Parts: sequence; C-alpha cells; structure tokens
Amino acid sequence: MSTELSATDAAGALSMNDWYDQLTVTLIEQICEPDANTVDIGAGAGDILRHLLRVAPRGRHVAVEALPSYAEGLRRDFPGVTVVAAAAAERTGRDSFVHVVSNPGYSGLRQRPYDRPDETLRELTVDTVRLDDVLPGDRRIDLVKVDTEGGEVLALRGAVELLRRWRPVIVFEHGGDHAMREYGTTSADLWALLVTELGYELRTLPGHRAGQPALDRAGFADALREHWYFVADRPSPGPAGGSGQHEPSAWQKGTEP
Repeated sequence: MSTELSATDAAGALSMNDWYDQLTVTLIEQICEPDANTVDIGAGAGDILRHLLRVAPRGRHVAVEALPSYAEGLRRDFPGVTVVAAAAAERTGRDSFVHVVSNPGYSGLRQRPYDRPDETLRELTVDTVRLDDVLPGDRRIDLVKVDTEGGEVLALRGAVELLRRWRPVIVFEHGGDHAMREYGTTSADLWALLVTELGYELRTLPGHRAGQPALDRAGFADALREHWYFVADRPSPGPAGGSGQHEPSAWQKGTEP
C-alpha cells in the first residue's frame, strides 16, 4: 500500500496551490546550495523566485516571464536577476499570448480550460525564446522550475541541451492532457522527453518528498488524477554504474543537507 497521503489529506486547510508552493520551497531549501544557479520559467510576480534568491544568494538566477507587467515588476524587485521578458517555447519568435486578467496565474500561450467559467481574457503578442539560445551554455544549472499552464513540453524542448548537459532537478506543474490540448502536446510527449530521451525519473512532488520510488508510465497516468506538481530528478547510479535504487536526498529524509 502506498505511503503517500492523498493530496486532499496532506493539504489539510491549505489550498492545493499553497500546499504545492510549500513543498516547492522546502525542496529548494534542501537541494540548493548557496551558489546554486536556477531558472524560473513562468516566474509571475516572483513568489518562488524570492525563495531561490534567499536560499542561493551567491547563485545566478534567470526569471522567464511573458506578461509585460510582471516582467517589469521582476526587474524592479529583483535587480540581480536576469529577467527574460518572453515565453519559453520550442522556437524563438513571436506568438499570441492569453492574459487571464481575472486570474493572471492561468495566463499562457494558449487558452486552456479554466476552473471558473467567467474568466476575463485579453490577447497579447509576446516574444518567445528557446532557452538554449539565450542562456550561456557554460553556466551550470542546478534547478529549473516550470509553471507554464500547459506549455511545459514546448518550454522544455527549447531547453533540451541545457537539460542534457547539466541535468538540473526540474520541479514542474503539469495538469495533464486537458491543459495541454491547445499546445498540440500530451502527457505521453512529456514522458517521452524527460524519461525516454533525457533519462530522468519522475515523481509527484509529495512523492519525491516522501522518498518514494520513481513512477512508471502507468503510475504517472494514475498520479495525474490527483496531482499536478511533479519532480524530474537524476536517477542514482547503481553498484555497476547503471540506474539503481533511488537514494533519498536530504530533503526527502527531512534533514539538513
């Protein structure tokens, strides 16, 4: 029987998003050294970025944000951060962008199903960038956070060389096929990219915290019924140098690194 609490039970009085944010901050605190370099894709107003700077004050940080008002605020509030005022994508260029005025956290390159039927939408035109084109190839990257409201496959495809070279931990939001449909991608595409092509292991964010084994393809599909935050991590080498049993990290053990 799984030792992972249901999302509803674990979240308690917190909203699901608040609970996931708490777990994300805990992960950052446990795996990032003071000189860790990070990329925050879909940085919004900087809620997670603020913790990245707090935990890794000597690191170099990049915030990617397409909404002009948010990008301007990030430059003002975080002068030491490189702010890329664009949407992370598979191709560099220009594209339409849906600003959900009534709930900016839902904004993205495509209109997706929303929890509320009466959201106020405004269409913008924004720059898109491949992160492999704009980030220095010789800069080590330790952690990538992705919150793109269904555009995660395209954002990660545009950073595939970075991911292959540095193997950063990736914490990402993924709401399943219904959130990705307008992007022309599926959960199967995400699995193929991260697991098959790049060799990552996937866990739910709370499952990673609990030190659970990596998800197989069926387990990933099952997890999507309840969870929408996941961690892609490097598999631990086995005795002969191959993939072996996952060794719990300090954050999974609930201890200081």
